[in-house]
Amino acid sequence: MNPNPVVLIVTSTFGDGHVKVAEAIEHSFRSRGIDQVHTVDLFAEVHPKLNELSRKFYLNSAVYAQGLYGLLYEMTSGMKPRRALGRLLHSMGKRKVQKILDDMRPDVIIHTFPYLAAAELGEETVSGVPIFTVMTDYVLHGRWLHPHTMKYFIATEGMRQALLSEGIAEDAVVVSGIPIRQAFETYQDRELLLKKHGLCGDRRYILLAAGAYGVMSHTSKLIETVIAKSDFDLIVLCGNNHKLRKAMEELYQENSRVHLLGYTEEMQELMCISSCLLSKAGGITLTEAIAQSLPVIVYRPLPGQEAGNAEWLSRQKVIDTAHNEEQLIDQLRQLEKPLYRRERIRRMKAFSRKSSAEHIVSEILNAVERRQPFAGQAKPKIVEGQVKTIHGYL
Repeated sequence: MNPNPVVLIVTSTFGDGHVKVAEAIEHSFRSRGIDQVHTVDLFAEVHPKLNELSRKFYLNSAVYAQGLYGLLYEMTSGMKPRRALGRLLHSMGKRKVQKILDDMRPDVIIHTFPYLAAAELGEETVSGVPIFTVMTDYVLHGRWLHPHTMKYFIATEGMRQALLSEGIAEDAVVVSGIPIRQAFETYQDRELLLKKHGLCGDRRYILLAAGAYGVMSHTSKLIETVIAKSDFDLIVLCGNNHKLRKAMEELYQENSRVHLLGYTEEMQELMCISSCLLSKAGGITLTEAIAQSLPVIVYRPLPGQEAGNAEWLSRQKVIDTAHNEEQLIDQLRQLEKPLYRRERIRRMKAFSRKSSAEHIVSEILNAVERRQPFAGQAKPKIVEGQVKTIHGYL
C-alpha cells in the first residue's frame, strides 16, 4: 500500500456544511501523516459561472422562494443515476473533471457534496480509483447515489434501510455518523468561557444562528418574542451577513440581553456557554450541537433536506422543532423544566457518535489497501500537500 496516497475530497460552498465535513476528514488524514490531501470545490472549478448562479438561487430561494426550493427537492429526491436527469447532472463538465483528475492522479476520491462527475467518468476510463460518499444530512436524496460509489457513509440506521431499498449492497453502507470537527467532541470550562466572552454566569443564553445568508429574515421579531416571553438572554450570530448585523445593532445595541456577533470561529465555545441553540436545520450544525449536548430548537425549518433533518431528529426526540412563535415559547418553557431538559440531553448523548471522521478514514484506507496501485501514475502537477479553494489551487 502507498503509505501516503493522494486524496481528493470533493466539496462545495453551497452552505458551510459540506466544507466543514471535508475539513474534518482532511484533518483525520493529516493526523495520520497523509499530507497529499486536496479539498476541491470541483463544480466551481469546472463551471464557475453556473456554480455561482446555482449558489445564488439556493441562497435566495431559502429566503424568498422556499416553496419552490422544496418542490424541486421533492421532485428530484427519487432521481436515479441511470435515468436522464441523473446522467445529465452527473455528466456536467466531466471532460474538465477528467483533466483535473489526470493532473492530480488521486488514489481515492471522497464526495462530501453530490457532484458525481468523477464517478460518472468511471464508466469511460479504466482508472479504477475508489470513490466514496459521505452524506451530510439525516435524510436520503437520490442526488447522492451512483453505482460507481464503493461505500456510502451515513448518519443513521434509518438511512441504511433507505439505501438498501434503493438496491445498494449492504456491505457498501457504513453507519458512521456525520463527521464534525474535533473541537466539537470536547468540552470546555463554562465559567472560563463566560469570562472570556464578557458574559454573566448568572444568566442563561440562547445561541441564535441568525443565518449567514439572511435565512431567518424575521430575526428581530424572533428576538423580541424571546425577550418578552422568556428569561433567556440571546447571543445572536449574524455570520457574514453585514446588513443583518448592522440592522440588529441599530435595534439592540443598548439592550443588555442581546449580544450581537458577526462571523466567528468560536462556535464550539459559544455552544458550551449556551443553554439552547435556536437555528435552522443544517445537518452539520445539528450534529455539532448534539455532540455538545446542547438542546436545539429548529425554528421554521426550510423545505427540503433541512425540513427532513428537523422532522427525523424531532421524531427521535433528540431535538425540538417549532413552526410558529407559540410553539417556540412552549418549547423554551419545556427546556426550563429540569426533568425535560435532562431527558433531552440524555437522548442527545445516546444518539451522538464520536470520532466519525476517524472511522471513515480508517474504512477508506482499508479499501485503498485492498486495491492495486494506480497504473501509469504520472507526477502530479499540483504541489503536494497544498489545498485548493473555490477557483484554483493555492
